Amino acid sequence: MMIFGIWPGVVSADLVEFQPLDCPPEDPRRAVQAIEQLQMEGHGFLIRCYRHFGRQSDGRVDDPATPHDPRAYLGQGRRADLVACYQSSSPDPDGFAQFVRRAVRDVAEWGGGNVQVGEEPNVPAPLDGGSPGCLEAIAAGVDAALDERARLAAPVRIGVNSAGLADPTFWRRLADALGERRLRELDYVGLDMFPDVFRPIPEEQLESAVRFLVSTFRRVTSEVGVPAQTPIHITETGWPTDDERDEETQARVLVTVAEAVLDADANIGAYEFFGLRDGLSSSTWRSRFGMLRDDYTPKPGFYVVRDLIVSRVTTSPPCDDAA
Repeated sequence: MMIFGIWPGVVSADLVEFQPLDCPPEDPRRAVQAIEQLQMEGHGFLIRCYRHFGRQSDGRVDDPATPHDPRAYLGQGRRADLVACYQSSSPDPDGFAQFVRRAVRDVAEWGGGNVQVGEEPNVPAPLDGGSPGCLEAIAAGVDAALDERARLAAPVRIGVNSAGLADPTFWRRLADALGERRLRELDYVGLDMFPDVFRPIPEEQLESAVRFLVSTFRRVTSEVGVPAQTPIHITETGWPTDDERDEETQARVLVTVAEAVLDADANIGAYEFFGLRDGLSSSTWRSRFGMLRDDYTPKPGFYVVRDLIVSRVTTSPPCDDAA
């Protein structure tokens, strides 16, 4: 069955260029209260989390995990969707493989969930595609993740992802790095998609544009060897607000995009929103993707997403095992 999820963390930076911002700190208690309003009782829910391996190109040490302590958000049917990001300044597949093994062990200890190996490797810096040896490291990481899961007999799903319109050349390169066996053993392939955020789309064309994004992703991944029965996870999607992007439009866009994806007959296994709360509601749209403002008060989009989740899960059985 399809499962919803959200990124609840706070990064004290512009979420596009990662320039530092003075953001209010996260409040896990208030975040969980909001998540409980989104999560249907008795159904699973994913909490998206990020860890970064290696040093950024500017020489900083590893970024802190976001959210800081995922365990504060888990339990009561909520499981981790942990992203092991590869951001090394030099090729280090062995080091990344050990990093991914730890991620699998932690998710298993937390009760199961997902481990995504790499983040947007088709996108240049500051995303993983800007790191030397990225695809080889992801291949080593997937191998390590599958082996560690088998060793532990852990309820952990393993996947990879890309962002935007699927590029056949990139996916062929990733498929060649992974090899046929690893492609077949992936539990899902993820798609980060932000329709109408970076390239404007007329609102009346949004639904058809989303269907095209999803169908192209399915076709391209299938052509390189990902089995057609492998679920697609929408691993990030959202629409920010600012003085020119009003909150009512955000609400309409979030629902339009979600319904277009979920009605696309593309075997969608998970749908995760980015994200729960603004980093800084007085800043630009780049730190205002939240359904809540930075003081945790809801925007209209919070309520329409809550209603969407209710309408989409009430006809499905409770999720006994999100992993």
